[in-house]
Amino acid sequence: MAGEKQNEGRDRIPEERLSLEGRRLLRVTGVREVLRFEDSAVVLRTGDRLLLVRGEGLSLRRLAPDEGCVELRGRVDALSYEQGGDRRSLFRRLFG
Repeated sequence: MAGEKQNEGRDRIPEERLSLEGRRLLRVTGVREVLRFEDSAVVLRTGDRLLLVRGEGLSLRRLAPDEGCVELRGRVDALSYEQGGDRRSLFRRLFG
């Protein structure tokens, strides 16, 4: 029963979409989890992949976990995907 309720929220997460406005505002839907947040890098879980956002002065403008939506403000320099395998090795490469 508890497992069913937990999965209900995940079923409502919309498909993944990225929208970048002028490298200053990034909207991401389909986010299942925010794994790491710093002003120079953010790691988001989207399905079976990790989305890495690199930049400067990144701040969380909106976080709506029930909707799977995240909005980031700041200078976005790079977006990249990694398979969701070993998060530790990804974090080690990113954050030393």
